[in-house]
Amino acid sequence: MASIEKRGKNTYRITVSTGYDVTGKKIRKFKTVKLPEKMTIRQQGKELNRLTVLFEQEVQKGTFLDGEKITFAEFTEEWLKKYAEVNYAPAALKPCKARLKQRIIPEIGHIKLSKLQPHHLMGFYNQLSETGARLDNFYTPTEALINLLKPYQRSEIIKITGITDKTCQRIKKGEKTTLKTAKKICASFNIDFKKMFSCNNNKKLSQKTIKNHHGDISSILSCAEKWNLITFNPAKRVDLGKTNKRKAKYYDDKQVAEMIKALEYEPLQYKTMIYLTIDIGLRSGELCGLKWVDVDFEQNTITINKQRQYLSGWGVMERAPKTENGIRTVTLSSTAISILKQYRSKQLKDKLKIGSAWKNGDYIFLHPDGSEIHPSRPYKWFVNFLRRHELPKITFHELRHTNASLLISIGIDPVTLSNRLGHSDKNITLNTYSHVIKSKEAQVANEIDKLYSRINGR
Repeated sequence: MASIEKRGKNTYRITVSTGYDVTGKKIRKFKTVKLPEKMTIRQQGKELNRLTVLFEQEVQKGTFLDGEKITFAEFTEEWLKKYAEVNYAPAALKPCKARLKQRIIPEIGHIKLSKLQPHHLMGFYNQLSETGARLDNFYTPTEALINLLKPYQRSEIIKITGITDKTCQRIKKGEKTTLKTAKKICASFNIDFKKMFSCNNNKKLSQKTIKNHHGDISSILSCAEKWNLITFNPAKRVDLGKTNKRKAKYYDDKQVAEMIKALEYEPLQYKTMIYLTIDIGLRSGELCGLKWVDVDFEQNTITINKQRQYLSGWGVMERAPKTENGIRTVTLSSTAISILKQYRSKQLKDKLKIGSAWKNGDYIFLHPDGSEIHPSRPYKWFVNFLRRHELPKITFHELRHTNASLLISIGIDPVTLSNRLGHSDKNITLNTYSHVIKSKEAQVANEIDKLYSRINGR
């Protein structure tokens, strides 16, 4: 049996009785719901009845979660199973789980879901911004720890802490270790972490990393709000300010020319990779996911509809591009098509030479025996290539930025550029390459002057 009680403006508390406990006390489950403000009285009544029926069903099935009793950590488990693991790609799910396990849950996991407030989140973010919050920092044992461990045999320390023999040797010598190991030792001996270890790296977490933590928390709380466990999402009331976005690095025309010249001395496979990436701004995963069936040699086009990625714990996987717009068909330059044809011809000759030993891989870029290359191979080769030819250091992904800067320099409009790059919105293109576009500002004035000269000349 359910009852409804008005608690505030458009806010109601639903109570469902589920019988009596062993002492004869009535067992009640409560849920507070907030109705949209623009509803008519009749609409509110219908919505309230619907929510009441749903609540009764949840209580009867034992699936009801009480926002006032469940902790943030407990709800996060539900969120992972019912939402994140269904909707997140593996490449996004893994770092999210790591952030939850390593930082978020240990700090705010104990707080009741309905009690979590913006000031809790701000305190957590301020803590993240302090020195020592990075998990990749190393920690050196102090004299106090070395002296404390002196009376113990290595076997005793290993038994107490669970660390390996090698790690134990390093600690006893005063050599650096990870945060995880340092905390494990301090917890095992019940000693003060700050007195026993000193951090040898004072780098702080980036603003982007802190915003990633905020994004995880906000997503969890948004689900809690939608599922009527809380009346509002406190993460929406926290302002972290603007992130200082790193400017995309890229090669200019002269540097591209130097790189292309150096490519003449490299294997045709890698030469083809670089030409394709420069030509259409591919991501490395998209490059490794290309198959010969994706190439139309008659129309000089190539279709990008998948990517290959490696993720620790998952292995190599093929999946769809990052966004729907990532699936696209783009036109290649005649130069890139010509090199691609050369590479295709060489691969077919290699296949004939090897015969039955050919592994018959479907992808464009394969090992000489036809087996699939690892998705990290283009990146690793590119690093060594730049070093060998003493070219300016950029990452493989920054070849994509180079493609964008070249197209901007010849006047390609943002919409066309966005479509070729596979961005979900042209505003992403404008924001990412705003500094490149701005650098062309002076050229606009020069072109207008030329226009005035032609008009006046008439």
